[in-house]
Amino acid sequence: MSDASPALELGPPRRLRVEELALLRKLLANTRLEDTLDRQLSDVLVVDMSDGGMGSIRFYAPETKGRLYGSTIGEGTFLDQDGILVSVALNLDQFGNLFELDMWKVDFSPLLGYPDPRDFKITDPEQKPSPKRKRERRHA
Repeated sequence: MSDASPALELGPPRRLRVEELALLRKLLANTRLEDTLDRQLSDVLVVDMSDGGMGSIRFYAPETKGRLYGSTIGEGTFLDQDGILVSVALNLDQFGNLFELDMWKVDFSPLLGYPDPRDFKITDPEQKPSPKRKRERRHA
């Protein structure tokens, strides 16, 4: 869904849903733009995309004409409630701004639900988990 055509959008601009926000934060974690883009998420407006109910959203930016796909900042997969694989990509526009959350259910059926972030698997090789600090336990 990387075409910037308004015909692919449904409904008025709206705020992110809680489950969308959780998925976006997981996709942004440990990326080069995590801090910059995470700050934008609380105020951003989105528009649902006409994708057959698979859950894709476009980040609303009325002041920017001619926005196009620029790059992908994060990718991942999860199994929908019916066990069907869903592929997810967080895309930026040509200016480096949030562009779309592209969700593709491999059998093209409507999305049944967003995953628990713990069940979402990052597949983008640029996203490497941050090292966990080991805590030493001292016994008295």
